[in-house]
Amino acid sequence: MALKRKKIYQDQADKIMGSRMTLEQQMLAIESANVNLETMNAMKAGAEAMKSIHGSLNVEKVDETMEDIREQMDLANELSDAISAPVNFGTEIDEDELDAELELLAQEDLDSKLLDTGLGAGLSAAPSVPTTIPAVAQPPRPVRVQAEEEDPELAELKASMAM
Repeated sequence: MALKRKKIYQDQADKIMGSRMTLEQQMLAIESANVNLETMNAMKAGAEAMKSIHGSLNVEKVDETMEDIREQMDLANELSDAISAPVNFGTEIDEDELDAELELLAQEDLDSKLLDTGLGAGLSAAPSVPTTIPAVAQPPRPVRVQAEEEDPELAELKASMAM
């Protein structure tokens, strides 16, 4: 009888151990499912956060923003170049204007040389031909009045150009 009871107790213990093992497996499965649920909720929250962050963004808007940045950088570089360029104290040299002035001076020099030699436009000066107009027939010449208020820098510039 003791052996039968031992056998019954042994079977009962095996059943309890089996039930306990099933419960432990079920607890592990529930814990694993809970971890999976938390992971999934965290992933959904991350996806929602990224959607809200990128919700107003798309590739075209990013490209437009980058183009705006490039334009502003180009403008900044142009401004920097303009600021760092040497300044001629507010006067820019116009090459065409200088060439025209040089040509005019050369023509005046040539004219004065021709008048000094007595030869005007290829004609020889003869003593019987008057070279001047009589004073009575000449119109009055305008008198050049020098302005007292003339800017000293302008006068200096004129003097340096007359050489």
